[in-house]
Amino acid sequence: PPSYSLLYTNINNMRALAYLTLAIVILAAACQGNNNNQQDTKTDSIELDTGLITEVKVDTIQRIRDNYERIHAIKDWDKIDSAEVLGESTEGGIAYFYYKNNVMEKMDIEYYGEGGYTNDYYYFKDNQVSFVLEEIYRYNAHMYSPEFDYAKTKKAEEFRFYYFDGKFVKGLPEQADPKWQVELADRAAVLLQQKEKISKLKRY
Repeated sequence: PPSYSLLYTNINNMRALAYLTLAIVILAAACQGNNNNQQDTKTDSIELDTGLITEVKVDTIQRIRDNYERIHAIKDWDKIDSAEVLGESTEGGIAYFYYKNNVMEKMDIEYYGEGGYTNDYYYFKDNQVSFVLEEIYRYNAHMYSPEFDYAKTKKAEEFRFYYFDGKFVKGLPEQADPKWQVELADRAAVLLQQKEKISKLKRY
């Protein structure tokens, strides 16, 4: 018959091995749980950050729109100045500067070409560009063509550019195409450059 002492020794060894295996399993599960928690926390953080950014953008756009409505409602301007815009388009142009309480709140620029014209309407906040509405009109034919009829001029495109603290934050119309987004951002930068150039023409 087997020795009891040997049997107890084997049982004890088996128990120790079982405890060790169980401990390893528990430790592995705990590590996996921590990793999952870390991953979940990271995901939640990203989602929270994304939501926060979206919320800030929505609030920012609303403030820009509120400022636009405020300026658009002004009818009794203290002064409206104007200046010719030369060299920016084939047929020249004209700029209008609108002042209230000695502050330029709005600037309109009309660029004329042989195939149409462009209107850029600038709205300011704290002496910085806040919003630009750009409208592009096309003639029915080249202005020196016999078929030209100004009455048949049509709006071809309209773009809206939102700025906050002097930085471009949103452009409309939106498209998913990254190239389109880059083009909007590039145009937004050009509009800021044009503002700096044209603003130097004002006499007020």
